[in-house]
Amino acid sequence: MKRLAVAVLCGFMTVACTGVMPLAAPSQRAQTLQQELSALAKTGESADLSGYALRVYSQGQLLFAHDTGYAGAGFSKLIREDTTFELASLSKIFTALAVMQLQEKGLIDLQEPLAAYLPGLPRAWRGVTVHHVLSHQSGLPDLMNQWSRRRVNGLDLKALMSHFEQNARLQFEPGTRAAYSNTNYILLAELVAQVSNLDFGDYLRLHVFEPSGMASSFVPAERSHGLNVLQALPYAENNKIHEADYSLIGAINQKSSMHDMVQFVHALLQNKLIRPETLDTMMTPHAVFEDGKRYGYGWYMGKLGGWAALSSTLPAAGVGHTGRLGAYRSALYFNKQRNFQLIMLSNGGVKSEKLLVDFLQKTRARLE
Repeated sequence: MKRLAVAVLCGFMTVACTGVMPLAAPSQRAQTLQQELSALAKTGESADLSGYALRVYSQGQLLFAHDTGYAGAGFSKLIREDTTFELASLSKIFTALAVMQLQEKGLIDLQEPLAAYLPGLPRAWRGVTVHHVLSHQSGLPDLMNQWSRRRVNGLDLKALMSHFEQNARLQFEPGTRAAYSNTNYILLAELVAQVSNLDFGDYLRLHVFEPSGMASSFVPAERSHGLNVLQALPYAENNKIHEADYSLIGAINQKSSMHDMVQFVHALLQNKLIRPETLDTMMTPHAVFEDGKRYGYGWYMGKLGGWAALSSTLPAAGVGHTGRLGAYRSALYFNKQRNFQLIMLSNGGVKSEKLLVDFLQKTRARLE
């Protein structure tokens, strides 16, 4: 729900997991990186409940992989490449992708008011376009971060919209500023559902998960399809985060495994999900936040969470996103110019966050 702290994006470790394809013969620089990350991984190992899964790909080959820790209480279920994690705000890249798929088909015009597709929206929002919502320039308040956990508990779309019927004032005129808001992507999930005539989870399953080979990914409404998955829990035997049930989708609440995230990145970069020019549009900066970070459609770029993309081109060569919700941490980054990808999924909270900063610093020093 909240963005990951500055400089926390991804980390990488030696191969210590099953089901991971073998490492390619590395260059001397890559060998040095592997040794450094292996040493760092050992310093971070403990008998703690939580853990993480990490991957780094360079020049199309798996350079580094490590799965460690436990997926739930009881120290009985080890994290594996098919363990599903809450993606938190990393869910937004999938929501944006779904919107852009429908835009490719001519079913959504990004410059049209959002109310053209969701007619029940407050009149005060008539100036908010799909483009504004995708790029966080809508002025819609971020209630999921502004409200208390108790108030968010069990909050669904109907209750959220009921609140906005009485409190429709925008924080700023659409298009004049940029401010990160989960509300934007909650409404985009509903946009996808309305335009496609499918539940949002069903849309992702049919048009993103299955085409990518993502066998263990879902959003909560899609659990009825009978997926048999091992889900990483946040320090407990239940799925509650902050003792709250987060019911809203689109901004958070997608569950995916490391296996599936690797499949997704490969499918995206091989143009299996959207056309290259559409990905370029998503990777073009459309907004600048007050802290200087740039945002496209579902992706950060430039100085991303402390990681400089070092892209000399527009659209950007490097983009990514992070997620942070309760004990869950997630991150995905790829750079087309330098041909590498970094992915992290964790249920380790602050402890993993600190370790991942160290992995990030070592990796960027070697690869970028």
